[in-house]
Amino acid sequence: MTMLDRRPIGVACLLFLAALAGAVPACSDCNLSVSTQSLPDGDVGMFYFAQFDSHCGGDDWFIQTGILPPGIGLQENGKLQGTPTSAGTFPFTVGVFDFGSGEVAYKGFEIEILDFTS
Repeated sequence: MTMLDRRPIGVACLLFLAALAGAVPACSDCNLSVSTQSLPDGDVGMFYFAQFDSHCGGDDWFIQTGILPPGIGLQENGKLQGTPTSAGTFPFTVGVFDFGSGEVAYKGFEIEILDFTS
């Protein structure tokens, strides 16, 4: 199985369309990468917010593997937000797609949600 086979279908379609259109790299002297280093821990019942950042482009963010804590969602613009409803440790891999170059970058993260109510 290639990396393309594991991407969500929408990203695979975007890659195909970018290649078909002859997209040129948005940044010819660098490669797309996820530049966010780590994510903060959160608390059950308390609003959570983090922003993913990328280096050298990046237009559409998605979860490649794993799951987010229940109550937290990832928006296409890289905003990770919501109110977690369950405690635990949640590992996942985020991906970012750059429309201009057709590049995709991935990075693994983990969010720990604590529950101080019990």
